Amino acid sequence: MKVVVGKALNDEEQLLLQLRNGDYSAYHRFYAMYAPMIMSRLRRLVLNSDIAEELHQEIFFQIWNEKEKLPNHVSLKAILLHRAKLQAYKYYHRTSKDRQMRAQLIAAATELYDQLEEQINFKETNALLMEAIAKLPKQRRKVFIRIKLEGKSYEDTAKEFGVTPSTIKDHMTRAFKFLRAELADENPNLFFLLLVSTLFK
Repeated sequence: MKVVVGKALNDEEQLLLQLRNGDYSAYHRFYAMYAPMIMSRLRRLVLNSDIAEELHQEIFFQIWNEKEKLPNHVSLKAILLHRAKLQAYKYYHRTSKDRQMRAQLIAAATELYDQLEEQINFKETNALLMEAIAKLPKQRRKVFIRIKLEGKSYEDTAKEFGVTPSTIKDHMTRAFKFLRAELADENPNLFFLLLVSTLFK
C-alpha cells in the first residue's frame, strides 16, 4: 500500500498556524520578528514618527483581532507589508483635506520623488489619469502600461521591446514627469496622491 506523506510545515507556516489558533506566545514571536521592519517602513511612508507609531499599533492590533481570518499560503511578512501600505494610504486620504498637512506632504514627496522608484497603484484610478496616460507617446505609453497596469518588471519589458532596462527606466521617468505636469493643473488632489505614491516603494 502506498503511503502519502504530507509536506512538513516550515517555521513561518507553523507560526502562522499557531497564531490563527490563538496562541499568544506565537503572536509575541511574530511581533518580535517583524515589528522593527514594519516600523521602519511606516516611518518612511508617513514621514512622521508619531503617526507611524499609531499606525504600527493599529496594524498589530488588527492582526491579533483578525488572526482567524489570516490567509493561508501568504507569508507573515507579505501580510504585514500590505497592512502597512494600506494604513498609510488611509492616513493620506484622511489628511489630504487639510491644506497645511497637504502642503507639507507635497513638499516631502516632491523632495523624495527623484530618489525613489515610482510605485503607483493604478488598480483604482479615474478617467482623468487614464486620459493623461493616453497622451503619452505611443511607445512610452505601451511601456508605462506594461509596467504600471500589467505589473511586468523592467527587465521583462525591456526584453519584450528589444531594448535595455535603462531605456525602459528612461521611458518611465519621462512618463511620470509628463503625468505630474499634466495632472498638476487638471486635478490637484489627484496630483497630490500621485506625489504621495512615490513614497510607496
